[in-house]
Amino acid sequence: MVTARNGSVVTVRYGSAPSQTGDLYLPPGEGVHAVAVLIHGGFWTAMLDRSQLIPLAQDLVARGYAVWNIDYRGLGEDGGGWPGTLEDAAAAVDVLAGLAAGDLPGGQTAADSARGRLDLDRVVTIGHSAGGQLALWLASRPGLPAAAPGSGGRGVPLAAAVALAGVLDLRAADADELGARFGDPSVPPPARAPAPARPELAPTLASLTAHGATAALLDGRADDLPDRYALASPLERLPLGVPQLVVHGDADTGVPPDQSRTYLTAALERGDQVEYVEVPGADHFDVIDPDHPSWQAVVRRLPDLLKTAGG
Repeated sequence: MVTARNGSVVTVRYGSAPSQTGDLYLPPGEGVHAVAVLIHGGFWTAMLDRSQLIPLAQDLVARGYAVWNIDYRGLGEDGGGWPGTLEDAAAAVDVLAGLAAGDLPGGQTAADSARGRLDLDRVVTIGHSAGGQLALWLASRPGLPAAAPGSGGRGVPLAAAVALAGVLDLRAADADELGARFGDPSVPPPARAPAPARPELAPTLASLTAHGATAALLDGRADDLPDRYALASPLERLPLGVPQLVVHGDADTGVPPDQSRTYLTAALERGDQVEYVEVPGADHFDVIDPDHPSWQAVVRRLPDLLKTAGG
């Protein structure tokens, strides 16, 4: 076990692939804690990883939340894309049941440390960018048809979901070719983009994302694969049936704020409980800066979001 800034953090494998891994942060002392599942962005590619969200994990655990900061198989590695990326996100959430019960295969030490410490009635997903798509999609799992990715088993239900600069309308993302030529050195990344964890994947990803990252994720364009887009796009999975918080900066050039605005309108029309916070002057990465007002808006709302979810 490795000591964190507050409490402890252990790395847990939820599958056999290197990317099927997460870090579980626990506050110091005893007690049962609401669980925040952090899901990093990077247009679903394997070039970026969960290290992006370590500052948020540290902030949340200091506030008394248990935090499960996950990786998943992404574009550019075996099993990434459709359906593996979505299946991994679902499997990562569902492993919380084993963690809470102290039951994990392979003698992993995290199970004992988490036994009786996780409140599975108060689990919230928090995803950034492409991770925002996964965070809200995970909330839709109870309504997925049989044999769809993420539909197998009972799963761990979510109490709420949060999207930070999320890609929430996959048809629009495909039409706009968001993330086109991702990793291509001739295409400037958004301002303050993190350094890639696996820069060697850049040539492969630039080729895979020639028509945008969404087409690469779902292995085709929306007009050719409408059923697949309907299963994966949060906007088309509405209503989700859990409280949601959607945050976007109005200066975001990586994922346009219209992604969140359009989603909000559709979600309210379908009867979901959604709050939208648009942050003046905030860019794509301000929303994952723990010292920025956009993140402070999230942590202020989390207790009420989970309280509302519990009735």
